[in-house]
Amino acid sequence: MPCRKRQLPTVQLDLFRSPGSQSLDWVRLPADVREKVTRLMALMLSRLKVPNRPGRSDGGQGDE
Repeated sequence: MPCRKRQLPTVQLDLFRSPGSQSLDWVRLPADVREKVTRLMALMLSRLKVPNRPGRSDGGQGDE
């Protein structure tokens, strides 16, 4: 008779919850924090390597 593996219950730890019960609200963050986060997100997205992405060109479709 084959041995069956028992799945033990898994506990999810609350590692990334803020100590307070309030949730993070983007609008309530200071303007300088929002600007810095926006710049960092734009930088991160600009460096993202997308598979099968067409090569970059300087002109538009009708540009000759």
